[in-house]
Amino acid sequence: MSNSGNNKRKNVIIDDKVPTKDQLIVDYIKDQLEEKMEESAMDINVFCKDGYVHMSGMVDVLAEKKFAEDTASKIPGVRKIENKITIAMDSNITDKHIEKEVIDKLNHGSENTVGIGAKVEKGVVSLMGHVDTLKDCHTAMHLVREVRGVKDVVNNINITSHRKYSDDAISNKILQEYSKSPLDYRDITRRVSDGEVTLSGTLDSHQDIELAKEITMGIEGVIKVRNNIQLRK
Repeated sequence: MSNSGNNKRKNVIIDDKVPTKDQLIVDYIKDQLEEKMEESAMDINVFCKDGYVHMSGMVDVLAEKKFAEDTASKIPGVRKIENKITIAMDSNITDKHIEKEVIDKLNHGSENTVGIGAKVEKGVVSLMGHVDTLKDCHTAMHLVREVRGVKDVVNNINITSHRKYSDDAISNKILQEYSKSPLDYRDITRRVSDGEVTLSGTLDSHQDIELAKEITMGIEGVIKVRNNIQLRK
């Protein structure tokens, strides 16, 4: 009787393998994509090897491809991302259609992007014109990525405030704007060289890190931001 019971118990033993770090990264990325992108995440595939993430599949617009990559980049353990997600193409959408919709989007999407010009060739949009800040430039690029048929965006926009302010003035203005925000900015350092800003230090969350970058991009005179701020442990 006891042997029979032992045999039965052996038959129900389950091989419960502990997920690897790469599997956990993939699961976390997929969970975040499904939560934030909902149905748009259904056709996105994720593979990870030693922290190197490969993304493939298909989405409707370039903005979704960029958002998927940005979401994955915030996952702990991700070292590098290869984004091979493709944009679904409609043969009825021509470059002229894309250009018309892009111009309309720029003229109505934000008061700071009115007047920016665009040329489209094989789905690639080249933006040109003038804006006051790097943030305005990024706003224009984000609006264009939402247009169906856009494969990529080339930024040829000039920032009119470049070289109108000294690097010291830019650094002081960044600090001033940080002090008005909810950021715990005491551990953030700023290095400014010819309008290019490098941020480093630590903050409590990815949201705070993004906010620090967004504030910096909104400062006149800034033409580039390298965000090296890390999560505080």
